[in-house]
Amino acid sequence: MKNSDRETDANKTYSIEECINHIGLGKFQWRLVTILGFCSMADAVEMMLLAILGPALTCYWPNITEIQIASLTTGVFAGMMCGAFLFGILADKYGRRRVILISAILNTCFGILTGFAQNYYWILLARTLVGFALSGAAQGSTLMLEYLPSTSRATIIIVIELFWSLGGIFEYLMAMIIVPTYGWRVLTILSALPISIVAMCMYFVPESPRYYVASGRQEKAEDILKRIALTNKHSLPPGKLADINAKEECGSVKQLFHITLKRTSFLLAFMWMTAAMSYYGLILINTSLMTLLNDKKTLTNESNNNNNKSTQCKMLTTDDYTSLIFTTFGEMFGIPLLLFFLSRFERRTTCMINFSLASMCFISFLIMPRHTPWIINIITFLARMFINSQFSLLYLYTMEVYPTVIRAIAIGSASSMARIGAMITPYLAQVLIKQTFHGAIGVYVLATAIAAICGFLLPIETRGRELKQATFDLRSSLTASGDTSVPSWMLNIDNTTSLVNVNNGIVNRGYESNKEENTNNEK
Repeated sequence: MKNSDRETDANKTYSIEECINHIGLGKFQWRLVTILGFCSMADAVEMMLLAILGPALTCYWPNITEIQIASLTTGVFAGMMCGAFLFGILADKYGRRRVILISAILNTCFGILTGFAQNYYWILLARTLVGFALSGAAQGSTLMLEYLPSTSRATIIIVIELFWSLGGIFEYLMAMIIVPTYGWRVLTILSALPISIVAMCMYFVPESPRYYVASGRQEKAEDILKRIALTNKHSLPPGKLADINAKEECGSVKQLFHITLKRTSFLLAFMWMTAAMSYYGLILINTSLMTLLNDKKTLTNESNNNNNKSTQCKMLTTDDYTSLIFTTFGEMFGIPLLLFFLSRFERRTTCMINFSLASMCFISFLIMPRHTPWIINIITFLARMFINSQFSLLYLYTMEVYPTVIRAIAIGSASSMARIGAMITPYLAQVLIKQTFHGAIGVYVLATAIAAICGFLLPIETRGRELKQATFDLRSSLTASGDTSVPSWMLNIDNTTSLVNVNNGIVNRGYESNKEENTNNEK
């Protein structure tokens, strides 16, 4: 009887999803949360430097123009746009861990280089390279997700975003102390150091077992799963690991436009672009309005000076830093808000709610008096709460909806689209806002309203769905109207327009035919 049981166990197989769920949440994952959370924090330190560097440079180089300051921000995001796409492909082809490690090393080097730049153009080049290097850090979320059991996946991916907010607050506090005394050069060098700690920690983090399985290296995946089980003081499931091997699909850009993912990719592209444009726009709007208020106070207390230049020294004051810290706390409140929404609603519904509420906040900028700092702070606080909540949800949804073979390139491409929005926002929040306040804010209102509609049109609901390994595994993720994954009206439209073919409750029946053909060939 015992021998029979052993033979049965030996013949059993389990998927990577079943194995990670069986091992459960434990010491290994919490250690990974600490390391990758610190990576997110270091990422935020570099990004929040943008809000501080502009005003500091106007005092250091008085002849610098507003367009040049806006271009500095745009340069960072241009670097991130290119880097995110490239690092996404590399992460799917060669592994998530390597990309994060290379990103951290390059970011440290280019960040320190900024502190030694001798003119504006060297700073522009250095910060563009920082943006390029920084984009690889986004794969930390991908690595984290692929180690988490399904029961705690959404909660931990969202809660880890708190590290980003903590990084922003840390940067503002550091700037408030360092810039007035030691200047912006010391700040930029110190801001580059936290990511170097990430590089050292990543040396001890193993590669994603999901990546190894998808790329056909099951033995390496099993070795890592054994290490996780040992660390968590648990056992592997009985049997042998057996899951989908789709090495030829790893890092394939064309798979983003697979018939079951095409509409999702287009809708998410606009939503990511809008989320980034709004998020960084709120930070820059806040500093722009504060400096405009300081200008009005100066003009009230001083006589009109004909020699006054359009771009003058406008260092951020202690009150300005306090305002930035206060509004950053709004992001932290966005995390429990998102967890509440997700406990009550689907992912798609939550997208609609977040973007709609953010749009209402931007409308509040138009109808509320903007000459009072506390009003600006409250509106920005609420808007950042909803937008950060949405940003966290977009990361979660994008990683859930795309299979392992293209998950990293999906995040990289989404991040690239986000940087397009971020590249646009400096010209809206730093340049156009001083020419036509209503026009600049109106762009944000319209974009967030359209993004809310995009959330409604998303065809796939990922709540409660297991992570897929390959695109040909997606046939089970879209079903007929009896499943909540796809609304019935959307299936009818799809069937009419031939975007997908519904046959016997299965979207894209072609995969079933291939499966039958393969079976016949084997016979």
